[in-house]
Amino acid sequence: MDRVTEMEAFVRVVDAGGYTAAARAWGRSKAVVSKHVTALEGRLGVQLLRRTTRSMSLTDAGRAYYGRCVDLLGELEALDSSVRDDHARPRGRLRVTAPPGFVERYRSLVTTEFLAAYPDVSLELELTHRMVDLVEEGFDVALRITAPRDSSLVARRLAPAPHVAVASPSYLATHGAPKRPKDLREHACLVDTNFRERGRWRFRVGGRPEVVDVDGPIRVNSPTTVRDLAIEGHGIALVLGLLAEAALADGRLVEVLPGMPAHDWSIFAVYPRRRHLPGRVRAFVDHLARAFADG
Repeated sequence: MDRVTEMEAFVRVVDAGGYTAAARAWGRSKAVVSKHVTALEGRLGVQLLRRTTRSMSLTDAGRAYYGRCVDLLGELEALDSSVRDDHARPRGRLRVTAPPGFVERYRSLVTTEFLAAYPDVSLELELTHRMVDLVEEGFDVALRITAPRDSSLVARRLAPAPHVAVASPSYLATHGAPKRPKDLREHACLVDTNFRERGRWRFRVGGRPEVVDVDGPIRVNSPTTVRDLAIEGHGIALVLGLLAEAALADGRLVEVLPGMPAHDWSIFAVYPRRRHLPGRVRAFVDHLARAFADG
C-alpha cells in the first residue's frame, strides 16, 4: 500500500477520534481506513493505537509518530502548492497586516497596482500598529517599519525608512530650535507610543549614537496624529519621513536637528519561514521590492 496514504489514514483517524468519523470525512469505507492503519502498524512493527469496543487512544509511539506525520504531510501539501503556484498564476486570498500610515501613503501600490498584475489574488488588509503574530493569527505577510527582531520570520528589506524630528514654524518661533538632541529635554515633545522605547529617541551625531529621553504634553499611539499635532504647534515630533514629506514641502513643518538622522530603520516585508513559499506571497513581496527599487 502507498506509505503516504497509510500515514494520512492514521492522522485522519486520530483527528476524527475514530474510524467511523474518519471514514465519513475522507469519503472512504471504514474497512479501507482500518486496512491502511493496520498495514502501517505492520510495516513499522509498532502499535500506534489502542482500540477497545468503546474508545481509542494513542500509544506513546503513536503520539510521537502522529506529530511527525502531521509535519511531513503538511510539507508535502506545501510542496504540491508551491509547484502549482510556480506553474500557474498566483491565486487565492492574501492576508496582509500593515501600519495605517504606510498604506495611506502607498495605497495604490499595495492594492490597485498589485491586483491589476495578479487578478486571481484577493487581498485582505489589517491596518494596525500592533505587532501581529503572523503564525498564530493566520497572516501571510506583515509590512513593518522597524528593525527585524523575530528570527523565526523572514524579513526582506524593501527600502530605508528614516525618521525626522519636526515642528511647526509657530512652535519654533516661540520656543526656539534645539541645536543638539540633548536640548530636546527642554522642549515639549510629542511621543508616539507605538515606538518600542516610546520616549527614548535615538539620533546619530557626527556618526556616533546619541540617545535622549523626552517627554511632553501628549502621548498617542498614532504617528499621523503625532504629525498633525506637530503641525498644530503642540511641540516637536519624531515621525517617519514619508509621513512628514508633504508638510515639510509646503512649510507646515520644519525639520529640527537636520543632519542628525534618527531611528535608522527600514521598511520590511515579513513572512513566516517556510520551505515552500506560496506563489501569492512571493508575488506580493517581489511586487513591492521592484516598486521600491525603481524609486
